[in-house]
Amino acid sequence: MPIKIKTDIPLAGKTTLKMGGNAGFYLQPESVEDIANGVTWAQEREAPVFTMGNGSNVLVSDLGWPGLVIDIGARFDRIDWEGSEAVCLSGAPLGGLVREMLERNLAGLETLGGIPGTVGGALFMNAGAYGHSISECVVSVDFYDIAHKGMKTLSKEGLKARYRRTVFSSMPAVILSGRFSFRPDAQGAARQIHNDCLAKRRGKHPLEMPNCGSVFKNPTMASAGSLVESSGLKGFRLGDVEISTKHANFIVNRGKGTATDVRRLIAHVQKTVYAKHGVLLEPEVVFVGEFKEPLFKIG
Repeated sequence: MPIKIKTDIPLAGKTTLKMGGNAGFYLQPESVEDIANGVTWAQEREAPVFTMGNGSNVLVSDLGWPGLVIDIGARFDRIDWEGSEAVCLSGAPLGGLVREMLERNLAGLETLGGIPGTVGGALFMNAGAYGHSISECVVSVDFYDIAHKGMKTLSKEGLKARYRRTVFSSMPAVILSGRFSFRPDAQGAARQIHNDCLAKRRGKHPLEMPNCGSVFKNPTMASAGSLVESSGLKGFRLGDVEISTKHANFIVNRGKGTATDVRRLIAHVQKTVYAKHGVLLEPEVVFVGEFKEPLFKIG
């Protein structure tokens, strides 16, 4: 069957920040074949491709995305279990994988419960929390190589995972699925850890307001949030976006915020923290589309 590509689709409602422009072209794939055909369709038209999950950890430009958005978070979300291993399509919610793991009295990703993203997004950036990351449980990752137009498989070692980065950070690809291996948890310790982590997030993170999750990566010497707060920026507001008064590594949309204002606020935070602490914070959020506002650079 031919793929169903839509045009001029608003993306703001598909992001957790609730802002941004439209996608020039938009595809909700139901199969690997749909993804392959979508990538081919875009390449024939020299259109850039961006893969979106549930829209967390991204800032979509107010100008939108001129190429094709492949939305894997809508229908590409099956999880299949084989004993203590799971094969999970990239559009599945990370929290759903964690819950199914716990239901089977298994452990490995319990500290990641509550992270608002898909499995594909988590694999892309090696998502983690409280000292652990998703790569610890990875066996292999299947992906579509955009440059070479074919499906490939990476081993855990080939993922080259480190703090908030994997090989996909610099490789044009669509992550299709991941195979994960978990360890037994007969005593239920993982569920308690999971519940504790959820409680910490609810207490510290501004979950009641639109946000994109952690804005900056943590440098080696201190947490990004502590550096932003000690620079006097907690609660700082630009337009209708604000550095959260609950957690300084979050930017919240107070209702009518724009991506332009978020980008300007990020640059202001970088400049201020560098002047105060001599540390250049690196954004964790992924910028989608073109922005006229430059990030802060040293010199």
